[in-house]
Amino acid sequence: MWKTTVRNLVAHRLRLLLTAVAIVFGVAFVSGVLTLNATVSDGYRKAAATDLKDVAVGMRATADATRDLQVPQLDEKLVDKIRTLPGVSAVRATNSGFTAVVDKDGDRMGGRRNTTGTTFSPGKDGQDPKYRFTSGRGPAGADEVAVDERAAHDAGFKVGDRIRVVANGPVLAPLLVGTFTTDDAQYKLGGTLTLFDRATAQALFSRPGAYSTIAVYAAPGTAEAALLAEIRPLTPRGAEAKTGDALRTDQRNDIERSTKSLTQTLLMFAGIALFVGTFIIANTFSMLVAQRTREFALLRAIGATRRQVSRAVLVEATVLGLVSGIVGYVLGIGLCQGLRAVFAAIDAELPPGPVVISSGAVIAALVVGVLVTVVAAWLPAHRASSIPPVAALRSDLPPSTKNLRVRNAVGGLLVALGVAVVYGVSRVEDKGNGDLMMIMGGGFLALIGVIMLVPLLSTPVLRLLGRPLAALFGVSGKLAKENAVRNPRRTAATASALMIGLILVSTLSVFGSSLKQELDRVALRGISADYGVEMVSGTPMDAAMVDAVRKAPGVRAMSPQLGAQARVGGTDTDITALDAGTGMDLLHAEFVEGGPQGFATGLIVDEQRAKDKGWKVGSLADVTFPDGKTASIPVGGIYKKNLLLGDALMTTEALAPHLDRPLASAIFVKAAPGQEAAMRGTLKKALGDNPAVKIMSKDDYRKELGGIIDLLLNLLYGLLGMAIVIAVIGIVNTLAMSVFERTREIGMLRAIGLDRRRVRVMIRVEAVLISVFGALLGMGLGLLIGVLGVRAAKGGTEMTPVVPWDRMGLFLILAALVGMLAAAWPARRAAKMEVLGAIRGA
Repeated sequence: MWKTTVRNLVAHRLRLLLTAVAIVFGVAFVSGVLTLNATVSDGYRKAAATDLKDVAVGMRATADATRDLQVPQLDEKLVDKIRTLPGVSAVRATNSGFTAVVDKDGDRMGGRRNTTGTTFSPGKDGQDPKYRFTSGRGPAGADEVAVDERAAHDAGFKVGDRIRVVANGPVLAPLLVGTFTTDDAQYKLGGTLTLFDRATAQALFSRPGAYSTIAVYAAPGTAEAALLAEIRPLTPRGAEAKTGDALRTDQRNDIERSTKSLTQTLLMFAGIALFVGTFIIANTFSMLVAQRTREFALLRAIGATRRQVSRAVLVEATVLGLVSGIVGYVLGIGLCQGLRAVFAAIDAELPPGPVVISSGAVIAALVVGVLVTVVAAWLPAHRASSIPPVAALRSDLPPSTKNLRVRNAVGGLLVALGVAVVYGVSRVEDKGNGDLMMIMGGGFLALIGVIMLVPLLSTPVLRLLGRPLAALFGVSGKLAKENAVRNPRRTAATASALMIGLILVSTLSVFGSSLKQELDRVALRGISADYGVEMVSGTPMDAAMVDAVRKAPGVRAMSPQLGAQARVGGTDTDITALDAGTGMDLLHAEFVEGGPQGFATGLIVDEQRAKDKGWKVGSLADVTFPDGKTASIPVGGIYKKNLLLGDALMTTEALAPHLDRPLASAIFVKAAPGQEAAMRGTLKKALGDNPAVKIMSKDDYRKELGGIIDLLLNLLYGLLGMAIVIAVIGIVNTLAMSVFERTREIGMLRAIGLDRRRVRVMIRVEAVLISVFGALLGMGLGLLIGVLGVRAAKGGTEMTPVVPWDRMGLFLILAALVGMLAAAWPARRAAKMEVLGAIRGA
């Protein structure tokens, strides 16, 4: 039996080749994602390894304080107290934040998140051991700056040049006094790094006299835990102190979290590709078993047991999976590099460095390749072992109609249950975070049910689709239609592979189109201002920028937008704040109770929050501000959910006193009549041609928000493209093996007058029928899940389902083209058959 198995692998190598390709692609996706994860994680770890080296205790603002713009009292007095503690050898206090260097062309260098400024903290010798200067020296005043050597070289700067630097305020023009290299994580991750003197760094990133972080170094023989016990009582409100080991653990956890979501998302799409590939593998082995019925029967007749026959098929699958896993892993390394290039193109800012070959990715590639192939081949192997020798030698066994009846009943039940879950959740008014998961669960049940029902659906639907093709292509079209419905199981398995991809693509398209429409509505109806001013980094802007906009000529009205989190009615709530006099003229709230007049003296909240708390206009809401102070504020109005306004809205005059750094996240501007067109240039000039600032009109907001959605959709389409490619391979494989099965039949058709061209047409039309059938099923179920999913996931907004019919039409056309492409080689092979050889079955 072992020799027979090896000979069968060699004999059927061509038929197994395309199946191997499907496995290779799926395994390559998995191993590529795992290799990318290992590479990115290793890059982050290596870059961050030196940042906390030798740190015994670290003190920094808590996440809540940072979010709510609170600055804890990490000042020089605290540093002096820590320095005098026994067991402390050194203390390093610094400030850091977004800073970008402007090159000679006026463009901002670096990405949005990897451009950083920090404190030059020299010791008594005037040197900061963290930075190694290659020219010049460190900054010693507000008019001086040092820039990392790589950035200075790329921009063509040299010591003594007057350069432009931007942070969260007006453009600075300090003197470049030095260039340096460092082991700082930001620099090693490929970002730009600028150094400021202590006072300038405090003014830019915190407030005068305050630090962002304090690193404490222990004297020899002092334990970290003991030092922490001495420092912890000194920790001010809004700050936390941790040992160096705890900080390093946090760092590792942050790295894992930052890569985990990306890895899980990519692995999900890899799983989809493998799921699609499973259909191809199972279909291929089913066809091989059917074609080798007499062979297996003969083996049974001469003494082979059922277990030996089944094991022979599974051994073939194991060898195929092992070889495919090895090839897939090699291709996965190349895919990892491709994914890095894609993420670099969309400014994902992954760390540089060589590809990391991890044992986990190698093992996963081999295990996945073998496991998926063996699981997919198990049922065909079982069927091969159950072939009765005598019956099989007489003729092929007809498929069991009983099994199809059971399959159809179970499939119908799953579809009904899945649709009921999706529809029921979509009708619930109070949406929760679990609703989307319920939608996905119901959609998955419906998907499995539809897959089981595809054989039942294939005959009537394919006959209906085949009528116009039969009329258009004559005999070739009619034969193609009959061939497509000849074996419902096989057609179902082939069409299901493409169907799965189209379900996901259609569902994503509905969600994307619906979200774009909602964002358009928000931009059109939610913004009354002519322009909005924001930092490209997403960081807040200081008061100097607000003043510059306020003083710009032609500004009729303006308002900074502040944001913080407070406890409102006992619940953590995102608070948005606008100017009391102009805020409601610049951002539009659609009130369901009360009106804009209640904004100046009270709190206005969204409809869902008011419903949850039982508030009406005039109700008192207990508010605990970020600084811990409390107040009872009357509800002045209730508005429909608005993504720009958040959960609740109050005046900047009410919120700003409770923030240590009342910085604006955005500035909204209304131009004087006749000044609208010129206002963009006016604001740009007023802000000093700052390349870190973006000035956006309503249309710009729409394009930016819509562009983000389109970018995500195109990225997801690209990830799903692997599943589509595997589905195409499945169609090619099915048609090629079907041509082999029908060698005598095709020979007879050629003998009675069907020429080569019409043979090619017959195979191509059959492929188009199967592709369009799978696409229609996929798009139908995808649209159903998408529409009901949008209704369930709208989260209190007015988002309504939008069906992108233009994309659906494009998908259908592409499905037909996919069928034609997949049929090219099988059709050519069928047309080249010699008539007499085909009739003999040669």
